[in-house]
Amino acid sequence: MGLMSGKPPVSPCSRLPVTLSSQQTFGRDFTSIIKGNEASIGGAANKRLKGKTGRKNMNSLRTTITAGIGFVLSVGLAHAEDTIRLGMTPEPTMPFSQINTAGEWEGLEADLSRALCVKMQAKCEIKQMAWDGLIPSLKENKVDFIIGAFSITAERRKTMDFSTPYYAEGTVFLGAKSDDTKIGTADAPDGSGKAIDPATISGKSVGVQAGTVQAKYVEKYLPGIEVKSYDTGDNSVADLISGRVDYILTSDLYTQTFLKSDAGADYEVKIEIPKNTTLGEGIAYIARKGDASMLDRINAALAELDKDGTLKKLADHWVLAKN
Repeated sequence: MGLMSGKPPVSPCSRLPVTLSSQQTFGRDFTSIIKGNEASIGGAANKRLKGKTGRKNMNSLRTTITAGIGFVLSVGLAHAEDTIRLGMTPEPTMPFSQINTAGEWEGLEADLSRALCVKMQAKCEIKQMAWDGLIPSLKENKVDFIIGAFSITAERRKTMDFSTPYYAEGTVFLGAKSDDTKIGTADAPDGSGKAIDPATISGKSVGVQAGTVQAKYVEKYLPGIEVKSYDTGDNSVADLISGRVDYILTSDLYTQTFLKSDAGADYEVKIEIPKNTTLGEGIAYIARKGDASMLDRINAALAELDKDGTLKKLADHWVLAKN
């Protein structure tokens, strides 16, 4: 899997100068991913970083903790900044995002959001919340936009606006290597192509994370199958390992990360799910319905990150190097 084109952009990566405070870092590996600049990760918080020889110093990025809500990404601009509230979840869903044991945000979406705020020339105030609280918080105007591996679907488009997709994920069945069930496909009853044939997993149980496109998929295409719902992907994996569920239906990217871990040694992808509209059109940022100004800013920044190679560099690091 890769970016929405199916292949990462080939343009060279930009050199993003970064200055971090000693209090908090957002994407610890970011400066090693976007190579070409020195980085100050604690200590010299006001140090300006140099790019290529002859290139002017660029704006610094400061990350500071804010009371009770997380931290602020502050792009040091010569002119006044506006503040944008970004909703994110610390629930571990690698390689998208998590807060590691050092208290640092890391992952594809963490580093992408950092770069996005630089391109938007804005102070991004990060609001931490549970994944299932992101969309309600957006609708209640508690945040201006959100990120959380949200798949673009026609149903969601009715009540919210999606940015240009930044990743095209797939969906897979994950199960134990010792399970020899042959999971098959059949023509979907709604004429959308092929779907999992529920007869081939009769008597089995399937775990999904609540509120995801995978949860919609099992509801629509797997009638009569026992389905267990979980608040996080990690909890569904925990039940798979403990034997309380036979399979989980989840993102291929999340699955790859799990299979590379020690805990995933005895598990494998049983089948890749054929794409259809229920599973979405890729993953993207979400803005409030009708907030064209915010959506335009996000899309313009994503276009720049695609053009200058940052998206490719981040995908190479978090998707390819980590899996």
